[in-house]
Amino acid sequence: MVYAAQTGPVNDLLTQQSHSVIGSWPLVISRALKAYELEGQTLLKRVGIDPVLAARPETRYPLAQLNRLWRLVESLTQDEAVGLTVARFVRPTSWQALGFAIWASNTLMEGFERLARNFRMFADYGTLEVSAASNVVNISLYKGLTVEHWSAAETDAFMGTCMLTARHIFEPGLVPLQVSLSRPQPRDPTPWQRVFKCPVFFNAACDMIVFSEAVMHQPLLTASPELAAQNDALVADYLARFDRTDLRGRLESLLLNHLPLGSLTLIQVAEKLGISCRTLQRRLAERGSNFQKVLDALRCRQALLWVESGHLPLSEVGYRLGFSNAGNFTRAFKRWHQQTPRQIRQRAGAKPPFRSVLP
Repeated sequence: MVYAAQTGPVNDLLTQQSHSVIGSWPLVISRALKAYELEGQTLLKRVGIDPVLAARPETRYPLAQLNRLWRLVESLTQDEAVGLTVARFVRPTSWQALGFAIWASNTLMEGFERLARNFRMFADYGTLEVSAASNVVNISLYKGLTVEHWSAAETDAFMGTCMLTARHIFEPGLVPLQVSLSRPQPRDPTPWQRVFKCPVFFNAACDMIVFSEAVMHQPLLTASPELAAQNDALVADYLARFDRTDLRGRLESLLLNHLPLGSLTLIQVAEKLGISCRTLQRRLAERGSNFQKVLDALRCRQALLWVESGHLPLSEVGYRLGFSNAGNFTRAFKRWHQQTPRQIRQRAGAKPPFRSVLP
């Protein structure tokens, strides 16, 4: 995989180690800026993204770098609904083979299941789940535990893309039953109501689109089983290469799903990853690391993220990190970040609101 060199605040540098997005996604954001009479490629370069490199299939960018791009875009457009504008510029090629496989699916259900199954090809910052119950189907995006610094525009862009793609391959008049978004309540919800054309709820626990189950199983005119199978093979090959290079990300994800950090032993971790202890140690050593270094770096990063986010008591942060008492946690945090947890929490501030310019 190709990653761009990074600059930026310490929390960005720490976050970038875990999560990444497909390189073509920043190109979609760049194209969408034409709607605001902004030069997208220039903005990409301002955050260290080379448009030529981004177009290569193997290129991925750290989530922290994408967040910096979103912050710049939000600041320059002054549009709180800019993510919805970006969704209008997504094409099948935007997600490479995965996009073509989705468009060639037999039904919407099959297309969304394909997206959920291969979501980490697009981004590995969370999971997409498709569940059916009581004659409805829920398409739910859950951001990972490591994602604390988040751009609402990223969620808007992804969920908007899901909705608009469904209309493209099903019919223009497709309307979901309801939509829930984790983003804060916008000052003017009209752009979201125009895109989704149904009740939209904000400040939700996760991001979700709810469809009628009957709609999800109707045949699509764009269906092509052969084309879907060919692109499924390309997606599988991509993910096989990606997973081999992302051992650290898989390890961190596993550790974060078994809190407090450090509760899993090396033997337990290797078993859950499906490899031997010796293989795990060897592959980490090849990257100049080891199990304890990964755990320590994860504690350092998560300490800053959880403290800055403000939604967890400091005692809970210390527990999650695996510290037996508050004093040990405070001393470790100060050693990592040169300030106490309380000082960092007091320093953390909120972003300014943006105005909507969507038609």
